[in-house]
Amino acid sequence: MRLSLLQTYQAIVETGTTQGAADKLNLSQSAVSRRLTQLEEMLRIKLFIRDKTRLIPTRDSKILQAQMQLLLQRNEKLLSLASELRQGNSPAIRLRIAFPASLTLSIVPAIIKQFLERSPLVQVELHSGSYDTIERMLLDERAELGFLRMPVERSGLAENPLISVNTVCVMPEGHPLSSQDVVDVKDLVGEPLILLGRMRAPRHEIDALFSQARLRPNVKLEAHSVLSACGMAASGLGITLVNELMARDYAHMPVEIRPLKQSITHSFAMAHPLDLPLGEAARQFEETTADFLRTHFSRFARFPDP
Repeated sequence: MRLSLLQTYQAIVETGTTQGAADKLNLSQSAVSRRLTQLEEMLRIKLFIRDKTRLIPTRDSKILQAQMQLLLQRNEKLLSLASELRQGNSPAIRLRIAFPASLTLSIVPAIIKQFLERSPLVQVELHSGSYDTIERMLLDERAELGFLRMPVERSGLAENPLISVNTVCVMPEGHPLSSQDVVDVKDLVGEPLILLGRMRAPRHEIDALFSQARLRPNVKLEAHSVLSACGMAASGLGITLVNELMARDYAHMPVEIRPLKQSITHSFAMAHPLDLPLGEAARQFEETTADFLRTHFSRFARFPDP
């Protein structure tokens, strides 16, 4: 049933005249009369009887009033929900996002806080895992948005590049190399190193760097997350080489962070399933993430052109 017919019926009940309903709905009296006729023809019931200038609901109309009002309320709820969804701010929205665990100490909570200040009604569900896990979560629709290292391994994902950073050295606080503004790979000869696992792409690039310099790294520990690598460096177990974005999430630890002279670039993107367009809340979260990174990491990071 057309919403306009329900609204016209309700306006006539409330005002008692077609002119009153016309004024309430900002319509002409003839338009109100046409709508009433359409509704009565649709229901095949006489809804009002005329008493001079007033319209009095019939017995059948009074019986139908509750259902009419219920339909009108449901339509209003539907329109209200649609408006909230268009704005990306509704308690009905459960936004599922996925990030590497190494970003979830302070960076991701700060992004979520900024997003919820903008869209306070949205429920956010945060997942964490490896990049491979995040890609599978997106393709399985267990997450709507995921933070991934570029290039993305699997097909079927759309990428929105966010930020590029270089590899840095994270060393225990007070380490002799912390007196240098920049660390050369040659400076790391003999130093106990904490490197990411050999199956990870950043490790391949670090191994290639040592190989090109004809140096053998002194790998004492292998870690499978930037979080654990930085934690072990903070404990004095060695120096780790990780991307600067995630390293900055652990700058509060007893560590020193220094640039690596040789450039190893890490680029990151927000991704979503290619065949599923982003909802407005997800689009706004992606926008909030990009704004946050530009605001807080512009000193050392590079960003795609707006």
